[in-house]
Amino acid sequence: MSDGLTLKLVLDTGDGDLERAEEELGFLLDELRELEVTASVARPAAGPAPDGTRSGELIEWGAAIVGLLGSEGALTLLVEFTRGWLARRATGSVVLEYGGDRLEITGATDAMKERALEAFLARHGN
Repeated sequence: MSDGLTLKLVLDTGDGDLERAEEELGFLLDELRELEVTASVARPAAGPAPDGTRSGELIEWGAAIVGLLGSEGALTLLVEFTRGWLARRATGSVVLEYGGDRLEITGATDAMKERALEAFLARHGN
């Protein structure tokens, strides 16, 4: 990975609140910059702005394009950091997209996943 790579990061807070997703994304990106594995951070365009608006294009809320430095292990560090960041919040998810592959990282602990599964089966199981 000597040249680095660029991937899309999409944060979902799990509550449908786009403004909160934007705020949380800002916190996540600030912390990622401190790791010194990011070469660049940009906002992906969601398409052209509606007629009559001043903006040239819309941004995709809760999303960023992250360029990683080419150092060995930068992608692994990003994934592990994101897992820990979400675990501290115990909610939401981050999707990393690169080259047609998608990796969804959630903040739910194993115990939380088990309780959700048990509740689902209790409601819908035999």
